[in-house]
Parts: sequence; structure tokens; C-alpha cells
Amino acid sequence: MSKLSINSYLLTTVMFAFGISLFLIGVYIMSSSFKNIASNKLRQHINKITSNRAFAVIIGIIITSLLQSSSATTIIIISLVHGKLINIYNAAPIIMGANIGTTITGQLISYKNDSMVPYLLIIGFLLFISPRKTSKVLGKVLMGLGLIFCGIEILSYSMSPLKSVDTFLLLINKINKNKLLGVLTGVVTTSIIQSSSTGVAILQLMASKAILPVPTAINIMLGQNIGTCTTTLVGSLATNRIGKQTAIIHLIFNLLGVVIFFYFTDYLFYIVYKLSPADAAKQIANAHTIFNTVTTIILLPFSSLIVKISKFIVKE
Repeated sequence: MSKLSINSYLLTTVMFAFGISLFLIGVYIMSSSFKNIASNKLRQHINKITSNRAFAVIIGIIITSLLQSSSATTIIIISLVHGKLINIYNAAPIIMGANIGTTITGQLISYKNDSMVPYLLIIGFLLFISPRKTSKVLGKVLMGLGLIFCGIEILSYSMSPLKSVDTFLLLINKINKNKLLGVLTGVVTTSIIQSSSTGVAILQLMASKAILPVPTAINIMLGQNIGTCTTTLVGSLATNRIGKQTAIIHLIFNLLGVVIFFYFTDYLFYIVYKLSPADAAKQIANAHTIFNTVTTIILLPFSSLIVKISKFIVKE
């Protein structure tokens, strides 16, 4: 094992930062394509279409699949609750669905094909410059997806030298041995980068490069689901009491999900390994999807109770 030279370290850092930037720009371009449409439609019909909890979950999945961010969806819901355009009891299932919808990014990354990138960018650009509004939206989506894949490829190259860095490998070894430390690592890193999708993508790359074992990545992924709540908690500070309660619902839901799965991560790894034995990135994507889907199925019947707990925490 060896240490990186200063030049190699700088190059790795620049590539990592550039890769993350492209990834986030891609996510932003995709989400901005749908954001105004989604929020306007949501504002017009939200209370009617979310009175059924199961349907509200589906709405959360669809909106977040388009926005590529559960935080963005949750912040929209917080603003709607704040403006009394939606009942807080109807908001809870949408937030649960948003957590499932955010796993789409990881699934897309696991099917990544580098040869598609130039085609996505070129076709996306040609559609974007067309006069038709629908074509423009589709063009932005394709360009965003192309930038996401391009960013992932650059991130992948930037991580290769980490296999030879003693300090980094010692840190990974400590996280491997302590499940709680893995969860806390996920909480802290996602609180900093403010994107669970980016965090999961990094885990997928590290596991694919054999830098990080998949079971350890799953523990970190659990923590990322808690860390992503910081965005909505901060966003709720400018809202009224009910808006803050809605942000707390997001936190409670994700905390309970981690508690449910904490002692069963070995079983979760067994399932995702059997589904995709030769694909570490796919294993993590599936673990992320299973975690959020199962948590929603378990907690959906108790959504009203979760709302009451949030009201107890943020009192009248």
C-alpha cells in the first residue's frame, strides 16, 4: 500500500469535485424540467387526490421520480401544508412515497451504459432547441441523464486511487467493523452534501471498485436516509407550526425505517446478493429500493400516529 503524491491527490480531488458537480447539475436539469409543472398541478388538485393513503403514496413516488429528489418533493409538500392547501394527514403518505421515488436515481445508475452518454447529450440538445414545449422538456431530461452518467464515470475514475491510500483503507476498515459507525457516517456525509441520491451513487461506485463492501455500504445507506432530512428540516424553519410538523414527519419516518432494518441488514444483503450476485451497484440500488418500499408498507397504516407524534414534538 502507498500514499498518493501531492499531484495525484490534487488530480483525484479535482476529478471527484468535477464528477459530483456534473452529477448534481444533471439532477438539477432533470428536476427543473418537471418542477413547475408538478408543483402547479399539485397545488390545484392535491387535497382531492391524496385523501386515499395508498394513492397518496403513488403520487409521492411519481412526483419524486420526476423531480429526482425526495427533499424537493417534501419541501413542496411542506409549503402546501404551510399554505393550508393540503391536510397534514394527507401529506404523510406522500412523503413516504417520495422516499420510494428517490430510489429511481440509483436504479438508473445501476443500468448505466457509458456508450449512451454522447447520444443522450446530442439527442437531448436537439430536442431542447426545438420549438415544441414537450420536446424541450424531454430534451432537458435526456441532457440531465447524460450529465448524470458522465459525472458518475468521472467519479469512478477519481475513486480508483483510493485503493492504495492507507489512511482511507483504515477508515473503511473501522466502518466495516461497526454497523452504528456506518449509519452515522451516512448521516453526516448526506447532511453535508444535501443529497441522498449523490450519496447512494458514491456508494455504488465504491462498491463496484471493491473499495467498500456492499454490507457496509448498506449500513451507510441507512444513515443517508436520516441525513437527507436536514434539507427539509432547514427548509421548514421559515414555515408555520404545521409546516415544521410536516418536516418532523419526514424525520420520524426515516428514523423508524432505520430502526426497523438496523438488525436485519445481513438479511437485506442476502436478498440483494441473490437478486444480482455479480453487480455491486445493482445490489445497493435494490437495497435502497427495498428499504424504502418495505418501510412504507410497514408504516403506512400508522401514518396518522406519526402525524400525532410530530404534533407532540412541535406543540401548538
